[in-house]
Amino acid sequence: MKFNDISSISRRGFSLSLLSTSLVSAKSSKSYKNLDVLVIGAGLSGLYAAEILSKEGLKVAVIEGNKRLGGRIQSLRNLEGNPEAGGDSILGGYGRVRNLVKDYNLSLIDHAQRRGLSDKEIVYGGTLIDRDQWPDHKLNFMPKESKEEFPGRKFFEKIVLKNTPLESFEDWNESSSKKYDTSVYEFLRELGWSDHTILQNYDTNIGRGNSSHDCSILSWYFRVGWDKLQRNIEDVAFKIKGGNQSLIDAMAASFSGDIFLNKVVRGIRQDNRKVEVICNDGTSFTSEKVVCSIPLNPLKWIKFDPILPRDLSAAIHLLPSMKINKVFFAVKNNFWEEDGYSPSMWTDTDLGQISTLRQNENNTDVTGLIARVRGPLAAKLDTMGESLASKHVLETLERIRPAAKENIEIVGYKSWAMDRFAGGTWTEWQPGQIHKFQKHLGDRFNHVHFCGEHTALSNRGMEGAAESAERCALEVLESI
Repeated sequence: MKFNDISSISRRGFSLSLLSTSLVSAKSSKSYKNLDVLVIGAGLSGLYAAEILSKEGLKVAVIEGNKRLGGRIQSLRNLEGNPEAGGDSILGGYGRVRNLVKDYNLSLIDHAQRRGLSDKEIVYGGTLIDRDQWPDHKLNFMPKESKEEFPGRKFFEKIVLKNTPLESFEDWNESSSKKYDTSVYEFLRELGWSDHTILQNYDTNIGRGNSSHDCSILSWYFRVGWDKLQRNIEDVAFKIKGGNQSLIDAMAASFSGDIFLNKVVRGIRQDNRKVEVICNDGTSFTSEKVVCSIPLNPLKWIKFDPILPRDLSAAIHLLPSMKINKVFFAVKNNFWEEDGYSPSMWTDTDLGQISTLRQNENNTDVTGLIARVRGPLAAKLDTMGESLASKHVLETLERIRPAAKENIEIVGYKSWAMDRFAGGTWTEWQPGQIHKFQKHLGDRFNHVHFCGEHTALSNRGMEGAAESAERCALEVLESI
């Protein structure tokens, strides 16, 4: 593998037919031709597809708009235990990913048992409520038969799993499941939940979507069934020693072709024989085939000539991506030993949910805390900017837990919605969108093939990215 820095190169003109002339207004340009396949995006799906195709003897190059590799895999190697800003768990059924880890002689660490060592406290109405007071508390709007339960995704997923109409989670994209593609709100109302219960248990600390109204319950039927299968195969939650970024680094290091960073794609033009990809700096790449692994939000910015088919274009422009912000705290002193409460919390504040990080492979000590802020709360923080948002989150935690004051500091912050090369985390589904769009996301468009988590049909997360890479690479090999 060779990295290439081509930021200062001589200008060269080219014609782009229907593409806007603004695509060729860069100050410098250079052409790279005679490739068999150009892969756009150096995340897991792009690099895996490039590896497969290269091993089949094709001349393959990878371009990446970001200045780093990995896409939505990003390990914070400046922090103890290399916590994950992006994809964090390798589950029991991640056969493809675990095979890759083995192929590159990497090691896995199982964190499954460490994640549940700190029970969550509840903060509602901005106030920490004692556990023994919660069942009879005036702010407890849980269903009358579940007053002992804490609100949140864990309880909601049990309800979904109990009431799913699917015989198998894989049936979610079958035509027979179309009638279930309604909102979470409708699903919960049919179970007899009040609006207060839905607001407390789902719309506070959203699990998927922005609200119970704009999230498909069918996507949850798939999610909880898929999660159950992962546990049934093996109840683990691995991460790679040195951080999950280690897999990306190993894949890039072994790749025989070129990898170009800082290459932001502006346009893709194709005719009957070739594809030309044009970048912001004027660089162009010409190949027989293109594999595009870019997430949906950044894909909106790319101009295609000829233009994309209607259904694929609509999917790209209408499907939302989940907003998640992760805030990492270093702990100077264990403040929870002073106030007597657990360091983990489910809150109705802008903190979202606070969990402990136990990333040391040799013991179960707390190595830090992480706040996961999702949906509308993440969007709210994004309006502040990282600096003010960090200050706001820190002050909120210190207000709820005065013992934390001067005992914690923010050492990492990641907004995936504000990452221009991601635009969010996973692809979300609003009611009615699954059967309308899902089948089109992986559609081949002449010489352009698409992969990425959003195109996977049977898996999600890192395993979904790997699944899509295999499917896409096979399509290319069959058509080249």
